[in-house]
Amino acid sequence: MRPSVRRLEEDYRGQVDFHILNVDLISTRDLAVRYGVTGIPHIILLDAEGEVVQELFGYQPEERLRAALTRLVGSEP
Repeated sequence: MRPSVRRLEEDYRGQVDFHILNVDLISTRDLAVRYGVTGIPHIILLDAEGEVVQELFGYQPEERLRAALTRLVGSEP
């Protein structure tokens, strides 16, 4: 799934900030707890104010990720 995310990161550059966290690292564990990450992959989409607008659990095809991002920003890249 990481290659799909990297392609989307390139397509949505300037519209969406992407952050991939390793929940096994102590440095990111607080974020995992904050957002209730209990399994991976777990994708959380936040709006400009930092509010959760959508969560996707488990493997997601690139088309579904793209559709979620398009809804988030209001347009295709």
